Amino acid sequence: MKILVIEDNKDILEIINIILSDDGYEVVSHRDGSCIDHLKDINPGLIITDELLPGTKGSELCHRLKESEEFKHIPVVLMSASQALENIAIKCRADAYMAKPFDMDALTELVKDLLSKQQSDSVFEV
Repeated sequence: MKILVIEDNKDILEIINIILSDDGYEVVSHRDGSCIDHLKDINPGLIITDELLPGTKGSELCHRLKESEEFKHIPVVLMSASQALENIAIKCRADAYMAKPFDMDALTELVKDLLSKQQSDSVFEV
């Protein structure tokens, strides 16, 4: 399964990449939201995005995806250190959210849960 990770912090991006690759996922990493324009080519089964990205916000990307008939089925995990993360995730219709700093085991469990279940209207908190 291919997972798209959008994170501008190089160290966090590398950690997520290692964690998910070790779990057997194919990880496509980007440091800004411009990759959304090439989503058809990337064809991810899940997207993990930081909220604060250069040029745009992860919640804006999520909202665009959830408005798209073509991509709304792709689960999106919003990550941030923001205190308002839950509200932001609900407003943009993210499938889940995770506060930074995050627990590595919690991340892998969340990814497994999202990929094994049909998309629902609920928002997971970790």
